[in-house]
Amino acid sequence: MSAFIAEIAKTLTNEVERFRNRDFLKATMAAGALLAMADGEVTLPEQLARDYILENVRELKLYDVHKAVDLFRDYVEAIQADPDAATEKIFKIVSKFTKDKDHAIVLVRASILIAKSDSRLSESEKEVIGKICRALNLNTSEAVCIDPAA
Repeated sequence: MSAFIAEIAKTLTNEVERFRNRDFLKATMAAGALLAMADGEVTLPEQLARDYILENVRELKLYDVHKAVDLFRDYVEAIQADPDAATEKIFKIVSKFTKDKDHAIVLVRASILIAKSDSRLSESEKEVIGKICRALNLNTSEAVCIDPAA
């Protein structure tokens, strides 16, 4: 197979993977934004945790980091503008993974990473994590939702 054909095949494979994982990207950015805003503001450690997730979660590394950050920001702005409507929308997006336990667990753990990025887990963050777990039909031990040592 020529190098040209191999490159086209690789490009097509990446495009298919991006298409398959688009909802996962949205759900991860939405849940992350909800957790980051649980205490009222998005902090620098939370932004760095989000960036770490984008660079290290296999299904998310396919995406342009800037577009993913813009998506995260859009969710944050929606929460600031109308918290109830945005939260409802976010839980609809997140709930798409109730039947995909592997992605659901990664989604929750990514959210926890954002929440714990400032070295503590506030009560409001614990509450949001619990709601995300319930929306995904996960019990806390499955997803390591709330670390008792937090």
